[in-house]
Amino acid sequence: DGVKKFAEEKNITMLGQIPIVQSIREGGDSGKPVALENNITSNAFMELANNVITEVGKRNKNLEPTKKVKIKK
Repeated sequence: DGVKKFAEEKNITMLGQIPIVQSIREGGDSGKPVALENNITSNAFMELANNVITEVGKRNKNLEPTKKVKIKK
């Protein structure tokens, strides 16, 4: 729970926790991502994705748009 504790200490949102399991690598190697299955690991990926969507929405609602980087030649 290191990331969870860190997020609490810094008062920031923890977007998710992805378990370190062999099935993630195996699914990637075989072309069958574990995120497309229906299990605890895929649920962790879905939670992460949903939390990213929520936090980006909050950012876009509450902060000014990101400024474009201008490259000078």
